[in-house]
Amino acid sequence: MILRILALLALAIFLVLGASVGYFNAQTVEFDYLAGKIELPLIALVIGEFVLAVLLTLLICMGRMLALKNEVRRLRKQILNTDAELKALRELPLKDA
Repeated sequence: MILRILALLALAIFLVLGASVGYFNAQTVEFDYLAGKIELPLIALVIGEFVLAVLLTLLICMGRMLALKNEVRRLRKQILNTDAELKALRELPLKDA
């Protein structure tokens, strides 16, 4: 119960801080990019850049995660093959010398 209250309090604090940052950065700025220019409120530009950075980071991480999943799948298959080979070797009869 106390954790829920603390989480709600932290959320309220972040919302108030976000609203104050948005209020104090409401002036419009001109943003020049390769295809042209646009005038946006500064806070919209900051949030847009943040969202773009998060999406690019997720895209990069997804590529790495897919590669790691493929490696895990390959290694599990290799373990199964090794276990089958070991079982077959254990079942071989021993020759008397």
